[in-house]
Amino acid sequence: MTSADLIIMGAALVGAFVSGLSGFAFGLIVLGVWLHFLPPSVTGPLVLICGMFTTTLSMITVWPEVRLKRILPMVVGGLAGIPGGIWLLTQLDPMVIRRSIGVFMIGYALFMLAAPRLVLRRAGRPADAAIGFVGGVMSGSVGLSGAVPTAWSMLRGWSPGEARAVYQPFNLPVMIVTLAGMFQAGVLDGRHAYYGLICVPMLPIGVWLGVRAYRRLNPQQFRRVVLLLLLASGASLMV
Repeated sequence: MTSADLIIMGAALVGAFVSGLSGFAFGLIVLGVWLHFLPPSVTGPLVLICGMFTTTLSMITVWPEVRLKRILPMVVGGLAGIPGGIWLLTQLDPMVIRRSIGVFMIGYALFMLAAPRLVLRRAGRPADAAIGFVGGVMSGSVGLSGAVPTAWSMLRGWSPGEARAVYQPFNLPVMIVTLAGMFQAGVLDGRHAYYGLICVPMLPIGVWLGVRAYRRLNPQQFRRVVLLLLLASGASLMV
């Protein structure tokens, strides 16, 4: 095992902690490290493999608040966006994808930190479906299915529990279908299996610690933590 492998495993542990804390952001955290060692063709599927574990483990905390009618439009939109994302993964310059996502994350986080009271309470199901579609495209291209839906939950004004009960159940089926599509497209290979095997054992530890920390946050602290994570992750993608 190389020093790079140890760094990749450490990033997985930190990403799992943040996922347990915020309900998302595993990919946003680890990509800032992984992309310095691995190409996007490896990191995207690897984020999905690990993300399925972290999402399943941390979703236990919000399962009683999950409402199918609320998440269904977003899930349908997400599934529709996956094929386009997989196509982008095979066609675009990896640096273009990486920096485009970084610019979006930085801009959104700064805007929401500057306008903390902005809420779109009248946004309906078509808007939720459109956000899900973007999440599906990002899932297929870089494995970041939850970034845009999580950002959207800030605008919708949902409580931390309500928000997590939307974007976590959204993430899981989108991740599963994206991985199935990548397998069918021949994107997956032995590198994904190797890095999955060394990273997955780190995930339960990180999620457990993160969930414990989440239970100590009030809504304002939770919102600030999420936005600062988005800002830091976006900045890391610009390097």
